[in-house]
Amino acid sequence: MKVAKHNKEYLLNFLMESNSLHDLLGILANVCENLDLDYLNPRIKHFRYFQFTFFGLMIKIKVLLEMMLYKTEFLAKNVPEFEQIHANLSTFQTRMHKAYALIHTNKMVEGKKEIIERSKEYQKIFENINKTASKLILK
Repeated sequence: MKVAKHNKEYLLNFLMESNSLHDLLGILANVCENLDLDYLNPRIKHFRYFQFTFFGLMIKIKVLLEMMLYKTEFLAKNVPEFEQIHANLSTFQTRMHKAYALIHTNKMVEGKKEIIERSKEYQKIFENINKTASKLILK
C-alpha cells in the first residue's frame, strides 16, 4: 500500500509519540522498581515534590496514550496494518487505568507491580509499532 506524503508525516509524528511513551513508561517503571515506600509518607520533607513528579508522569503518560489512540483510530481506517495496533493500545489503556486506580486508592505495592507489568507489555506494542510504521514510511 502506498502511503501519501502527509500520511508519512503523520506516521513520523506517531512514531515520536510512541517513542516518548516508551521512554516515560520506562522512567515510571524504574521509579516503581526502586521506590522505597518511605517516600510515600506525607510527613517527610520531599513528599510533595515526589507526589507532583510521580503523578505528573502518570498524567503525561495518560494524555500521550489518548493522543496515540486517536491517531491509530485514524490510521486504522486508512492503513489496515494499524487495526491490530489500535486494538493493542486500547487494551493497554484499559490496563493502565487499573494501575492508575490502584495508585489513587493508595494501594501502592499493587500499583507499582501493575505499572512495571504495563511497561513490559508496552515494549511489545512499541516494537510492533516501530516495525509496522517503518515499513510504511520506507515505501
